[in-house]
Amino acid sequence: MLTEYGTKHAVHVITNHFGDLVAKVCECLLRKGPLTRQNVKRYTELSDEQVKNALLVLIQQNCVQAFTTEQPDGFADGPKANTQYVVLFDNILHRVRFAKFLTILSQEFDQQCVELVQGLLEHGRLTLKQMFDRAKSSEKEGNLVDLDSLRETLVKLVTAHYVERCPASEPLLMPISEEEGPARKKGSKSAKKIGEPETIEQQVVEAALPMEAMRFSVVTNVESDVGEKEKNSNNVTPGEKRKHDVLELDECGVADEQSVVYRANFEGFIRRLRHKGCIDHVRAHLDDGAANVLSAMLQATSSAEKKVKTKNSGSFISELIA
Repeated sequence: MLTEYGTKHAVHVITNHFGDLVAKVCECLLRKGPLTRQNVKRYTELSDEQVKNALLVLIQQNCVQAFTTEQPDGFADGPKANTQYVVLFDNILHRVRFAKFLTILSQEFDQQCVELVQGLLEHGRLTLKQMFDRAKSSEKEGNLVDLDSLRETLVKLVTAHYVERCPASEPLLMPISEEEGPARKKGSKSAKKIGEPETIEQQVVEAALPMEAMRFSVVTNVESDVGEKEKNSNNVTPGEKRKHDVLELDECGVADEQSVVYRANFEGFIRRLRHKGCIDHVRAHLDDGAANVLSAMLQATSSAEKKVKTKNSGSFISELIA
C-alpha cells in the first residue's frame, strides 16, 4: 500500500519535472486510485483541456498508463468501454535514478548509445525517426550521424534489454470472475502462489506489455519480404519489378520508423544495479574470484529473469562459467 511519504515524494518529483498542474493530476490519481478523465476533472476542478494535457504528459513520460474496462450497459448494445488511468508509482521514483542509469550505460556502451538513451529518458517515448532527428539537430562537425548507425545502436540497446517497445496504449483489463474473487481475497500469499498480479497497477502493466519477442525487437528491412512479393509479380518486367520491390520495402521501413515507439526499460537498469550490488557484496566479503564467478552466473541466467525482484536465479550449466 502506498504510504503518505511515498505519495508526497512522488508528487514532489513530478512537480520539479513538469510543474504544479501535472503534479495536481498525478496526486489525484495517487490518492484516489484509477480514475476516468471525467472523475479526474471533478476531483481536481481543472478544465477538461488541462486534465487531458496533464495526462498526455504523464503517459508520454511513462508515469501513467491508460487501460479500458468493460461495464454492462443495461441495454441491448452490450458492455460499454470505459477508459481509466492509473499511476505507475515505481516509474516516478526511477526518474531520480536517471543519472545513475546513464552512468551504467557509459561503462558498457559507446557515447552514441548513451545519447540515444538520454533522449528517451528526457522525452519519454520516441520513434526511430524522432531519435534520428534529435541526433541530427545536435551533431557536431566531423561527427555525422546516419540512420543505419543509429539503427544499429538501437538494436544493441534493445538486445541488452535497456530499451524496449512501448506497451499497448489502452489494454483491456478483464473483470475478475466470481470464481476468481474468493482466491484473490485470501491474501497476497495465495495471489503470489497462483502467479496473479496483486494490484490493479500490476494487472494493467502486465496486460499492456507486448509479448517478449515483440517487446525486445527492432524491425529492419529483410530480403524475405522481397521473396514473398516475387510470387505475385511474375507478369511485371524485371526493371519495373525491382523498382516496385524497393519502393514497397522503403515504405515499410519508413512506416516502422515513424510508428513503432520505444522507451527506456527501467527494469533492465534496476536489474543491472541489483546484479552489481550482489557482485560488489561478494567481492567485499569473499574475493575477486568468487565475484567473477557470480558475475558470470548472473550474466548467463539474466535472460531467464522475468521480474526485477527475483528470489532465485535461473538454472545454468556450470561449463558456461568456466
